[in-house]
Amino acid sequence: MEDNEKISPENYSNWFALYHLCQNIGSQKAIHISSVEFSKILNLSQQTASRRINDLEDLGWIERKIKGKEQVIRITKKGADVMLLMYKNLKQILQDILIVGEVTEGIGEGGYYVRIPEYLAQFEEKLGYKPYFGTLNLQLSDLNNDLLEENQKSRIPIKIEGFKKEGRTYGLVECYNCSISRLDNQDKKLSCAILKIKRTHHKKNIVEILAEPYLRDLLNLKDGDRLRIQF
Repeated sequence: MEDNEKISPENYSNWFALYHLCQNIGSQKAIHISSVEFSKILNLSQQTASRRINDLEDLGWIERKIKGKEQVIRITKKGADVMLLMYKNLKQILQDILIVGEVTEGIGEGGYYVRIPEYLAQFEEKLGYKPYFGTLNLQLSDLNNDLLEENQKSRIPIKIEGFKKEGRTYGLVECYNCSISRLDNQDKKLSCAILKIKRTHHKKNIVEILAEPYLRDLLNLKDGDRLRIQF
């Protein structure tokens, strides 16, 4: 199945059934399951669940063998390709969902790191600009933080290497290039980078934004203003 193929709307219910089969099979090669058991998983009647299994078999997404009152079901390569296609489609949808954070007061941690010469030299070299001596802090909801972390998993970070100085170890800092804009004026986008500091004292779901200009002044920001993060 090619990446640009689409699953027709009439097969959405079959994809949903395939998803639940895959979820229950897990790392096993096959599953022993009756239509009654499958109907409980799908929260459908036994007749409808049985029809779903027949449809999946007709589509070539599963193979099954009848053993008494049970059936042994295995996901075929075609079925696995369908799941992979849906994963890619859902992943793209999640990446396109707005990631929004609220401006919040920081604790000066980002500014501290930026001012350290060994870090600053790497920021200038690898990001291509001399950053402002401070970061903009955004508070994300749990959902937005999960979306951000999932998005970052598919990206290669710019690594600011750690070092030792005066008996202290300074850890690795990862940067992810992105752009930000006010949620109420998304036409004005500014290039920046998200700092992912391995050792941080920030509370949960705080994102630090590094940029060349002083973002609070440039975007006329105050605590509570909402910004969109885009990659």
